[in-house]
Amino acid sequence: MKTSAFSLRLVIGASLLGTAAFAQDPNMPPTGPTGSSTAAEGIHGLELGVRAGYGVPFGTSSENEKMSDAIKGMIAFWADVGYRINSNWYLGGFFQFGLGLLPSNAQGCNVQGVSCSENDLRFGVNVHYHFLPDNSLDPWAGIGAGYEILNFSASAQGTSASASTSGFEFANVQLGLDYKFSSAIGVGPFVTFTISQFSNASASLNGQDVPGVSITNKAIHEWLIFGVRGVFDLSFD
Repeated sequence: MKTSAFSLRLVIGASLLGTAAFAQDPNMPPTGPTGSSTAAEGIHGLELGVRAGYGVPFGTSSENEKMSDAIKGMIAFWADVGYRINSNWYLGGFFQFGLGLLPSNAQGCNVQGVSCSENDLRFGVNVHYHFLPDNSLDPWAGIGAGYEILNFSASAQGTSASASTSGFEFANVQLGLDYKFSSAIGVGPFVTFTISQFSNASASLNGQDVPGVSITNKAIHEWLIFGVRGVFDLSFD
C-alpha cells in the first residue's frame, strides 16, 4: 500500500504634578496602539493566536502521487502559543488541524455505502518579527519548521481501514497584517507557504496493523494556507 499567541499592561500612575505636566506638554508623543516612542518598547509576555483559513496543496505526496490526488484541500484551524520577547520579536509553537477535502477521484470513496474522511495535522515552532508594533496596522513576517501527519480513514459494512503518512515540515514562511483594536487585541489576514516531505507510512484494517507499509519514493510537497488570524496579548511593559 502506498501513501503518504491585552496586553495586561500594568501602568503605575504618575503623580498629579507629573500628570499635569504631561497634559501641558504638546511635544509628548501619543500613547496607545497608534504610536508611542516607548509604549511598545520592551513589551513582553504571553501571546495567544487563533487562525482559520484554507489550504491548497502542491507538489508530490509520495510514490509519484500528486498531493492534490491525495487531498484536494483543507479547512485549517490553527492555534499559536508563545512569548513576546519584546516589541518586535515573538517565539512560540503552533498546532494546526486541517479538515481534509477528498478529491473527486479518491479510490473507493465514490461507492455507495463507503464513508471516507481525511485530516492534516501540523505542529512545530515559529518566530515572528513585527515591523510596526506601535501602530494600529502592524505588518509581520515569520519563519518556522515542524512535523506533518496526513490521515485517511474509510469504513463500509462493518469494515474499517485507515492510513497515515508523516514527515518533517522543513520550513514555513508566513506573512500577516495585524489591525490593533487595542494594544492587546488584533486581527488581520495571513498567508503561509510550507515545504514538507513524507517519509513514514502506516495502515490498519479493522484495528490491526498492516505490515510492509512504507514509502520508497520520497518527494517534496507544499501547502499554501491563507485566512484570518486573531491575536491576544497578555504582556507587560
